[in-house]
Amino acid sequence: MDQVDPRRSRLSKSLSLAALTGATMAALTLPSVAHAQPAPPPEPPPAPTAVEGAPPPAAPAPPPPPPADPNAPPPAPADPNAPPPPGAPPGPPPADPNAPVPPPPPPADPNAPADPNAPAEPAPEPGRVNNAAGGFSYVVPAGWKVADATQLSYGQALLTKLPPAGAPPDAQPPNDTSVLLGRLDLKLFAGAETDNTKAAQRLASDMGEFFMPFPGTRVNQQTIPLDAAGLDGVASYYEVKFTDTNKPDGQIWAGVVGEPTAPGTPRGQRAPERWFVVWLGTAQNPVPQDAAVTLANSIRPWSPPPPPPPADPNAPVPPADPNAPPPDPNAPAPRPAVGVPVPVDPNTAPGMMPPA
Repeated sequence: MDQVDPRRSRLSKSLSLAALTGATMAALTLPSVAHAQPAPPPEPPPAPTAVEGAPPPAAPAPPPPPPADPNAPPPAPADPNAPPPPGAPPGPPPADPNAPVPPPPPPADPNAPADPNAPAEPAPEPGRVNNAAGGFSYVVPAGWKVADATQLSYGQALLTKLPPAGAPPDAQPPNDTSVLLGRLDLKLFAGAETDNTKAAQRLASDMGEFFMPFPGTRVNQQTIPLDAAGLDGVASYYEVKFTDTNKPDGQIWAGVVGEPTAPGTPRGQRAPERWFVVWLGTAQNPVPQDAAVTLANSIRPWSPPPPPPPADPNAPVPPADPNAPPPDPNAPAPRPAVGVPVPVDPNTAPGMMPPA
């Protein structure tokens, strides 16, 4: 038999050992085929045992919606002609642009019976008089009457005292007492006073000099507060002892109620909501201060109702009254209106005959 070379034998052992070492390292570093599958999920924890009487567990919150894309295009507008989705209630039909306009409601019949269920209008206050020129109303004191105010220099209403009972029908009212009422505007110097106390004192002073321009001394001056249903006011009163002892002492009572015009109001928009009462008297016909206070406190702002709308020229002519008597055939023809031409026959008209 051939002998084996000991060096070759040592070399074969070295190679075999190296191969065995490489295989062992590969087995330790490379995963096996069984470890290539994913690991099984862990078992869920056991559900908590329900306690009797406890509320059921809350449902898990839904995940939040994804954020909107700021670069996404805006959605297309809804098509107005698209059919409604199934199950939606039908909407109203579109208006017909060619449909005729409905006629207006008929006017109220002035002869129709009143509604028995309608609230009754408040009864007019006895003695209350409306004054359209001054924009106010007031209650005439007992024993006085409304007189002609067309000749007044100040104010829009004049009251005179009635003759005493038993006087003859043609008896004239006393001429030493009267009452003026009106709007306190800038025609009077007192209208420039924004304080009612100063306005009343100025009004009493000016009216005293106007109606009693005689030398004398003012005595018994008083200041009286007023309240005309929420309109604050003040009155000023005094007496005058004239130097001429033959003249009876004069008396004047001037009251102002309402609100002055706000400062800075343009001239064309100044409509002062203040009114005045001036009661003149003498020792023979003294001023009844209680009645003067009652008169001033009865003042209320008042505006006339708007005029009725003009008649419709296209309205149909109302039918003739069938119960009206027939026209008189012998009645003279009505005269033509001014500006209406009248046909004239030149052959029969006087002064228009042709020359012979």
